[in-house]
Amino acid sequence: MKVAFHTLGCRLNQSESAILSKSFEDAGYNKIDESEQADVCVLNTCTVTNASDSKCRNWVRRLIRSNPNAKIAVIGCYAESGFKAIQEIDGVDVVIGNQEKLNLLKYLPEEKQNKAKIIRDRIQKEDFSIDTIGQSDEKVRASLKIQDGCDFICSFCIIPQVRGRAKSRVFDNLLEEAKKLVESGFKELVLTGVNVGTYQNKDNTFLNVLDALNELDLPRVRISSIEPTTIANGVLERMADENHNLVPYLHLPLQSGSDSVLKEMRRKYSIEEYNNFIKHAHSLVPNLLIGTDVILGTPSENEENFQETYDFINNNPIDYAHAFTYSERDGTTDMNKDQVPMQIRKERTRLIVELSKKKKMAKLGQYLGCELSVLFEEDSEGYWSGHSDNFLLLKVKSSEDLLNKICKVKLIEVCGEWGLCELIND
Repeated sequence: MKVAFHTLGCRLNQSESAILSKSFEDAGYNKIDESEQADVCVLNTCTVTNASDSKCRNWVRRLIRSNPNAKIAVIGCYAESGFKAIQEIDGVDVVIGNQEKLNLLKYLPEEKQNKAKIIRDRIQKEDFSIDTIGQSDEKVRASLKIQDGCDFICSFCIIPQVRGRAKSRVFDNLLEEAKKLVESGFKELVLTGVNVGTYQNKDNTFLNVLDALNELDLPRVRISSIEPTTIANGVLERMADENHNLVPYLHLPLQSGSDSVLKEMRRKYSIEEYNNFIKHAHSLVPNLLIGTDVILGTPSENEENFQETYDFINNNPIDYAHAFTYSERDGTTDMNKDQVPMQIRKERTRLIVELSKKKKMAKLGQYLGCELSVLFEEDSEGYWSGHSDNFLLLKVKSSEDLLNKICKVKLIEVCGEWGLCELIND
């Protein structure tokens, strides 16, 4: 039996698809590329915006067309919120929300169904374990899910409704998976969740997770994204410690550079507080790289507010910004407000994207002539690419097999948003 997966949305979804893929392989399935004919097709969905929902429905129909005889399973966030719309699509066999999606094998029908079966149980608040562990679709960097759900009710966000309130993974269970991933040869683990800084399982906090992972034979631990108000005292100190494997990298969602917009969004910090933190972080952690997320064109953002966001990113030590065009989301409070015209939203997004490119180039320029450590990930036409510990994208021309190797390089040229390097032979 052959199974194919297609995953939409965040890194957490990618991590969960890898976990589910391992359970299928353990059950005797052969995982294949989604372009091949499969017996089972699994679509792991996203629902952050109405546009995401439309994209999910289009993918469902696409999978049905390309695999007319396959059993089609639609799981995850949009399966949680849009199960009725999915059920109306002919060819879907099972729709499973977030509570039970990792148990898909238990619910997979033996034969094609005339109408999709809906599995959508109440999302539990209790801490959780994951039975199928030690799997990743990536070759050198694996995601480690440590947390799920969120207690922050931001005005633009549907995630607490589809993933439930914050809950943490049982400490021993996540550590067991981390050990298996290290034994499999992974050199970097990326801590993932909806709100990882809120991790708390019994007496174990996020700091306990970091320190336990530091005891493993593991060169790098990376935080995928973390809310600025959830960073405990001690995280930066561990980043600054050359004997700790936590890398000098923070992705801190900003969402807006305007206090009035942040208040409307129900974010839990002011611009001054955010700014004070990133400057403190840079003063404490050598070679720190900070990235962020911003949402452009929310109902409360006027031209002055946008300019505040642009100026904040431009004038402060933020090294890149993921720019998201605001899109209405049914079920959020922002949906009921007057909307900014889409053309204006997209233009603001374009300006931040261009600014982000400029900031990345400037960051790379700081390291010209410097020695850096790179974990190499892939080869393309004789150029190996990978990331430094602080997540600079770097490439070298080499005929050697550098896959999953950490090598010293010297940055010799900035090429847009990546740097060309030469290997340093020990």
